[in-house]
Amino acid sequence: MALFTDSDNVTLQDLLQFEASLVQIASSHGINVETKISLSIAATADKLLFWLLRAEMSDPQWVSRRMLGLSTVVVTPTLHRWLCFDSLARFYSEAYYVQLNTRFEGKWTEYQTAADKAVEMVLNAGIGIVYNPLPQPGLPLASVQTGTLPAQALFIQTAWVDRIGNEGALSPVNGLVLAGANNVAIQMAEGINAPKTAVGWNIYASATGTDLTRQNTAALAIGSTWQLPTSGLVSGPEPLGGQQPDYYVVDPRRSQRG
Repeated sequence: MALFTDSDNVTLQDLLQFEASLVQIASSHGINVETKISLSIAATADKLLFWLLRAEMSDPQWVSRRMLGLSTVVVTPTLHRWLCFDSLARFYSEAYYVQLNTRFEGKWTEYQTAADKAVEMVLNAGIGIVYNPLPQPGLPLASVQTGTLPAQALFIQTAWVDRIGNEGALSPVNGLVLAGANNVAIQMAEGINAPKTAVGWNIYASATGTDLTRQNTAALAIGSTWQLPTSGLVSGPEPLGGQQPDYYVVDPRRSQRG
């Protein structure tokens, strides 16, 4: 799972799973979907931070919470649904006020109700946090060099790993095309400026842009460079999908509903 502070926790593709006509409506009504997502993330961030501060000693990181902010909060599936539904509610709210279309008003109400229910589920189940966050790295750095590899496409993602094998969210995809008689060297965008929780990094690659698999057997050293071997890509393990919560913060003052 990604951290709340990672980028692209909610994308247009996520919202299209709920509303296939979103792009057409956005275009015809002049609505910026990315703006609605950004507003939703910002509003949700305020609510989550307030709730964690209010949880006090139920949060093992409470003493440092103001400094940590939401950097240790994990986007669990329920929290992700909250963000998606809230984004869609904001989208259809604007669509309604642009045209005063009752169909859009119904969608707005539907998604606002779904968002409210998701909030209740998140707060009742608890907010997932990690003790040692591994933030999403930036776009991998690729350097094409003279070599012996044949012409091919290559898609690369990277991720930080900690000392016990936990892996953070994957970086954005860097795609490139080798023209032939080339090789490629890959580095982390951050170079030696790794997060203090990381001890190394993993590299994932494929020739198609989908089904990327890990190319290293052991974590690569911080500051090191990976080079595509002359034997080509290997079919290694799939990405771990980010970090799982180490702990769920539940407010003891929150009553259980029967």
